Amino acid sequence: MNKKYYEAYDDRYKQVHQSQNKPWAGDRPSPTIEKLLKKYGADSNSSILEIGCGEGQNAIYLMKRNYNLDASDVSLEAIRWCKEQAKIAGVDENRFFVMDILNNNLDKKYDFIFSVAVLHMLVEDKDRNEFFNFVRNHLNDTGKAIIVVMGDGKMTRKTDATKAFDLADRPFEDKIIQVATTSCRMVTWDQYLKEFQKANLKVINHYLDKTISGFEVCMVAVAEKGK
Repeated sequence: MNKKYYEAYDDRYKQVHQSQNKPWAGDRPSPTIEKLLKKYGADSNSSILEIGCGEGQNAIYLMKRNYNLDASDVSLEAIRWCKEQAKIAGVDENRFFVMDILNNNLDKKYDFIFSVAVLHMLVEDKDRNEFFNFVRNHLNDTGKAIIVVMGDGKMTRKTDATKAFDLADRPFEDKIIQVATTSCRMVTWDQYLKEFQKANLKVINHYLDKTISGFEVCMVAVAEKGK
């Protein structure tokens, strides 16, 4: 079965892990996530889901700080890596699992759902709509969603999804390596907020953030279920 364009990171992770034995995205968590979890009342009893945990930087950091977290990613290689790192960090590797949220659902709802640098990998409208619908459908009635995407709120960009998986030169630490091309779509604030609205999610806070690991600037939005 052919992979979907948004699964190209699975190839990239494999290429970097096998050739470099290091994480593609580094090992620094993004401080914004814990800051917002605390601001909106998360504690050790709150149920939390991360969509697109990648190599586990945020998830493992939060698990070590006793947050009740499940972490998912569409990439089998990402989850394999996360489980290895979880063992090293002394947290529960079984909280990491493979899931394609555009085609699957869970029989559980959460107090908080967060996602960092995932949505901008979805370039097709229908896929982005499914992302937001999954978030809404898996939030408790008083739950909060924290969605972080690459962008400055002004620039728009949409890559050709058919080019996903093509090999390309990319900088890695102090050298250039060949890895799979991945997809990217950046939208304006107006477009972004309308996507929440379409899924009946009410944005209660949004701002630009320059502290997200690996990105010059990102758009952060916090939302709750609409009435």
